[in-house]
Amino acid sequence: MGRIISGMPARPRRKRRAAGHARLDPIGRSLLLALSRDGRRSAAALAKDLGLSRQAIAERLRELTRRGVIRGYHADLDPGALGLGVRAQIRLALDGSVAHSRAREVLRRLAQSPLVRSVYRVSGEDCFLAQVVCRRIEDVNALLLSLQETRAVQSSRTAFVLETLLEKGGLGPIEEALLTQEAPGGQPEARMKAAAKALPPRSRTR
Repeated sequence: MGRIISGMPARPRRKRRAAGHARLDPIGRSLLLALSRDGRRSAAALAKDLGLSRQAIAERLRELTRRGVIRGYHADLDPGALGLGVRAQIRLALDGSVAHSRAREVLRRLAQSPLVRSVYRVSGEDCFLAQVVCRRIEDVNALLLSLQETRAVQSSRTAFVLETLLEKGGLGPIEEALLTQEAPGGQPEARMKAAAKALPPRSRTR
């Protein structure tokens, strides 16, 4: 049997496939920067700014979409205007002794809940961090009860957002320095993040 790592049984390590967006040429980078600031810009306007033909821009957009670099186009909505005034972060620690199926059930319930906007596997004592948006605090309590029914949750901590001081939303608009910033030692930040992801998660000790 594999080791229990962060509440989930370890799986055989697979070779990582190179990320589809690991390398971008200057034109591709400029195109993404422009779209991050205004996703409604036409191919003709982008072509004029970048000095390319409209067809070349259209082909690049299709390729970036196919590779998953561009993940979609959507309006950035204000949750409060929709009555979604409660925002919270839920940190979950799983019981490392439970069956793998129960841990997967926690993820399934998080994925199916319309309240949950994102889920991250995190380092430290917790296993998952879930971002929640809803109308009432009672909605968060109901979600927690549903997760506890799996009997895989060892503990949970919930922090409610009192005030939003800064929110850039997704990854845009992107500042050019974010894509060109060098980490100490001359290694790009992207490589540093990729190297960090390659490290095995911290084992949970009981």
